[in-house]
Amino acid sequence: MVKRIAYLLMLLVLFSCKKEENDDQGPTISISSPTENQSFTALQSFTIQGAVSDDKNISSITISLRNANNIKVLSSISKTPNTPSYQLNETFGLNDLHLPSGTYTLKISASDGFNQTDKYIPLLINEYPKIRNGLFVFSNTGSTNQAVKLSNTLVASNFSSAFGDFLGGVVNSYYQEVITCPNYTSNLIAQDAVSSLSSWEILNTSSGVPNFTGITINGNELFVAYYNGNIRSYFNGIAPNFNGLSFANSYAKKMHVHDNIIITEQPEISGGKIRLVCYYKVSGVIKDNVELNENVVEMFSFSTNEVVVFTNLGGNGTIKIYYLNTNAITNPFALGAGLITSCTEISRGIYLLAQAGNLIKVNYNNFTYSTYLSGIGANLVKYDSIANEVVVTNGNVLTSYDYSTKSIKSTYTHSNTILA
Repeated sequence: MVKRIAYLLMLLVLFSCKKEENDDQGPTISISSPTENQSFTALQSFTIQGAVSDDKNISSITISLRNANNIKVLSSISKTPNTPSYQLNETFGLNDLHLPSGTYTLKISASDGFNQTDKYIPLLINEYPKIRNGLFVFSNTGSTNQAVKLSNTLVASNFSSAFGDFLGGVVNSYYQEVITCPNYTSNLIAQDAVSSLSSWEILNTSSGVPNFTGITINGNELFVAYYNGNIRSYFNGIAPNFNGLSFANSYAKKMHVHDNIIITEQPEISGGKIRLVCYYKVSGVIKDNVELNENVVEMFSFSTNEVVVFTNLGGNGTIKIYYLNTNAITNPFALGAGLITSCTEISRGIYLLAQAGNLIKVNYNNFTYSTYLSGIGANLVKYDSIANEVVVTNGNVLTSYDYSTKSIKSTYTHSNTILA
């Protein structure tokens, strides 16, 4: 019994001594480089110079880069000096080709084992300049989907061919993938843009009815709509990120990502109604739906509350504005006669339409409608901001124009009608 009391007394003494030795003073961090709001570009490196000191010992130092949402990006630098002072001279590489422009925070944390000191340095990072390596054109022979790669001067090289009918084709520049999507037959196939080798695919599980009904790319995220009502999104073929289900007795076709909302065009399977149906991107739950009853050609974000919707009704194109806060649709002004077969965004509120074979310029900022190029048999139109170039198809002929001067830069003649 006496020994137990002595042991307890000894523990009490040891504990009291340890408590008295606790360190209440954290490390000191001094940084000379980089300076606040210094600017860098993705794929650059910069040097972190400074000093860390403590009255006893520095057990660890961690350096990380965090985005505007305080989420760590890139790899951290970790050091374990176990000395009272440490001179920082570390190279931090912005080794992510896809790092977006914005304000980031360099966080430097130092610990002495009891206390941690954090220092924050705001930095401005610019995304790596985009370079256009070429274009892809998609066509179908009746039973085979074909993709051809064009150089920037429209010199062609065969890329791939595969059995199936054609619904849509897109290029995911982030992952450097070319994606071909059928409607009824075969699988959705993603191929490496350089080697043309298959990267991944989504199996066609339907028979006698369409399987895929819509496809669109938003940044690095591929959205796919299915006839069974499913709406999915994929990053590089990985398990679905977004999961939504179409309105009853409907399926999605055109899709548009607007901030954290997914807006879809949904015709009924049996019946004539066409709705715009909105989903919360995070949950996949329907937010709103409104009857439109016009075929959607394309949708573009204009403001937080406004989405510009180009449609066709009774053989003529129209412009609609969908207001997200009121779930209402208006017609701001009339367009000229003729079907819209394609449209592209030049800048906020300014669009080019392939309508009745002409290229029409629509400016929603001042409610104007004017002819950009006439009599060119325009079927498809795409604007490339990198080259300031408008690419137009007329059947199997593709022509590129300088947007500012409207002068022809080059042409390419394909073996079949260009579909995308």
